[in-house]
Amino acid sequence: MAKVRKRHNPNKRAQRFFASTVIWTWEADRDPVTDTQYATAKARTARGWELLAPKIVNAIVQYRNNWIITVRAFCRDATGAEWVEEETRIVRDVALGDLDGLYQDLRAEVLNAQQTSQVVDVGWIAGTFGAVANDERLSLWGLGKYSPERQRIWREVNEAHLQRGEAA
Repeated sequence: MAKVRKRHNPNKRAQRFFASTVIWTWEADRDPVTDTQYATAKARTARGWELLAPKIVNAIVQYRNNWIITVRAFCRDATGAEWVEEETRIVRDVALGDLDGLYQDLRAEVLNAQQTSQVVDVGWIAGTFGAVANDERLSLWGLGKYSPERQRIWREVNEAHLQRGEAA
C-alpha cells in the first residue's frame, strides 16, 4: 500500500518560516518622494537577528500568524526625558495586513494617554509567536533617536490623519 502524504499547506509553512519575526514601522519614516511609509523586519536565524528584504516583509503581512501587536508613541518632554507609551494586543491566526482597524484603535488609545506636544513619533511593532506569547519588550525595538525633523514629520502626518478622520 502506498504511503499517503499530507497536502502542502503554504500557511503552515509560512508560520514555521516566520516563527521568530519582528516587523515595525514609524509614521515619520517615509519616502520623501512617494510618501510611502517604510516597514522594517528582522527574523531570528541561526546567525542571530537578520534584516529581511522588502519582498519578504510584504509576504509576512499576507500570511496568517500569531501576533503580539504594540502601538507605541515615542515621547520627549522639554527637559529631554524620553519614554514610550504603548498599547499591546495579542491576536492569533490573523494576517497582519488585515489589522488596520486595530492599529487605528490602539493608536487612539496611546495618543489619548499622552500630550500630543510631547509625541515625537507613533508607530506599531508586531512580533510572531508560536504557542506562548512573549513580547520581549517589543516597545523598545527599533526606537530610533529624537530629532526635531522626525517630530515635525510626525506632526504633519498626524494632522493629515486627523483631517481624514474629521472628513469620515
